[in-house]
Amino acid sequence: MALFCFGATVAGPAHLREGRPNQDAWSHTAVAAGHVVVVADGMGSRPLADIGAKAACAAVPEALRTWARHGSTDTSLLLGLVHLLWRARLGDHDPAQAATTCLFAFMRNDGSGIAAQLGDGLILLCDDAGVRPLRTRRDDAFANTTEALGVTNAISAWTTVTLDPATRGVLLCTDGVSDDLLPERHHDFATWVEGEIVLQFAQKAAGQLARQHVCLLDEMNLARVEQYFAELLSGWKTDDRRRPEGSRARR
Repeated sequence: MALFCFGATVAGPAHLREGRPNQDAWSHTAVAAGHVVVVADGMGSRPLADIGAKAACAAVPEALRTWARHGSTDTSLLLGLVHLLWRARLGDHDPAQAATTCLFAFMRNDGSGIAAQLGDGLILLCDDAGVRPLRTRRDDAFANTTEALGVTNAISAWTTVTLDPATRGVLLCTDGVSDDLLPERHHDFATWVEGEIVLQFAQKAAGQLARQHVCLLDEMNLARVEQYFAELLSGWKTDDRRRPEGSRARR
């Protein structure tokens, strides 16, 4: 099956003003007869959050390679490897000072795979039946603190789902996107991403077949989103009667 990945991440205005690094990271890696996309949101209150986020994006592919090489199908072993390899990549740094959330989706070439989430953010699963979140806001509402690498070692803190060939797409977002997205707009958002961004990006990529193209959305609300998401954001914030004329953010 053909696989198309895309992503982006930006430093917010406050980070730029204060000269702080982007504390989020993402990666796309070909691994274990498939591909994995990782999104990590370094916890802003931790001074080494940027290092922790980058380490998570490197640890997940490494864990998948080891997991697949030994023929394991036990998801708990994979997640345990992520914790261990993330900690190893930090070296002498204090894990608590590099805490980061971690979301990833691994899809084999046959369409099977796994999606997993530790901490806040959003994973949307798209198939012929519609669009559904891996976790709901109600799941997060009972947590007093965000679970993250460097905060917990509990495998039970992860939420996972098995992917099958019916899964048409997986969308991973940090809380910079998910916190501003109403649950009833999940379908609109996923459809818009698939129909607008992916199509345009794919058309551009089709003319450059010799290059690899990857794209991902991260912390869009920290950038100047009014310049390119005005209609969509307006649709989220208003009801149908008040939407701007021509808005494409419809059910």
